Amino acid sequence: MLPPGDALNAITVGAIHADEAGVISLPDGVWDLNDENMPAHYSAVGPGVGRSIKPDIYHAGGRVFYSRPVLQPGASEVELRPLRTPALAPGSKVAAPARGGSLDAVAFTHGTSNATALVTREASRLFDVLEAGADLGDPAFPDPLYHPVLVKALLVHSSAWGDKATHLRELLGMNGQQARRELSALLGYGSIDTTRLGHAATNRAVLIAGGSIEREQRHTYRIPLPQSLSSKPEWHRITVTLAYMAPTSGQLNRYRETKLFFRAPDERITAGSRLEAEYRNARRGSCQHEIFEGDKSMIFGADGTLPIDVECMKDGSVLKKGNTVKYGLVVSVETRVETSTTIHDEVRARLKTQIQTQARPRIQN
Repeated sequence: MLPPGDALNAITVGAIHADEAGVISLPDGVWDLNDENMPAHYSAVGPGVGRSIKPDIYHAGGRVFYSRPVLQPGASEVELRPLRTPALAPGSKVAAPARGGSLDAVAFTHGTSNATALVTREASRLFDVLEAGADLGDPAFPDPLYHPVLVKALLVHSSAWGDKATHLRELLGMNGQQARRELSALLGYGSIDTTRLGHAATNRAVLIAGGSIEREQRHTYRIPLPQSLSSKPEWHRITVTLAYMAPTSGQLNRYRETKLFFRAPDERITAGSRLEAEYRNARRGSCQHEIFEGDKSMIFGADGTLPIDVECMKDGSVLKKGNTVKYGLVVSVETRVETSTTIHDEVRARLKTQIQTQARPRIQN
């Protein structure tokens, strides 16, 4: 990745080979060289500065087809030329200049700019959700001061590799821990699932928090867990995303003055393994996104919560005392619908009780 694509605090968007043009019958002289929903050939891949994860996320950028090359005798390589057919699908259908002053002209294009525009629309929708506030009786959403970092966290939180990783492992002969590092550079945190943006579900609870932290501080969040998952050997997934705006310095080769991170939750509680992005790479940018998945029994403590620690440390420079870093934290807990359809309501009720208990005044004798 080259500047500005490896920007430390910005979300970098890559493009996948996908659009809404539907199935297209191809003539013999045209090639579709990429599998649908895989990273597009025209989209640059990472890593970013300091081997951080870039691009952060992927979204549909439009499919592109290629002209079948004419093979010359004895040639060891050929040049692939993308088809330039703006009047015809495939691609993203966009507004375009027209002759004669027409205001309804369109064209079919492809590119990471298309994917970025679609992600920007989803970000705007998330701001609307946050600004609308929580439902009556629910704990209040974080102050608008934290909405930018929360939107950043929510966009990444909805992303995952899906079956892309398995497909690429087979195609490229990858295996072991090295494969995770290579796939992290290629896939980032994965493609956005718009159906999960700004939504929970009966079998999934999503919790958000925002805060400001000073150097050498630790903030601990206790995530209420649903009793319907306690001691049940069923599939479950816990996803944790931390996003922040890192203070920067042009005098540092990694730019970041201060780093925030969370440690892996207690394995005895999550009863699962780390999936997808390599955790060392996930800590090198300004957004850490990790997935913990398993099918063994989750063992809760007496309080039935999962502690998540957010820590702030210097990273090449000292954050002045009193200066703070804003961050957004998103945690989701989910299981299959067949296992439980009460996850959301259980966590919601427990969170209300937790906050009421914390707010209750202490009575002294």
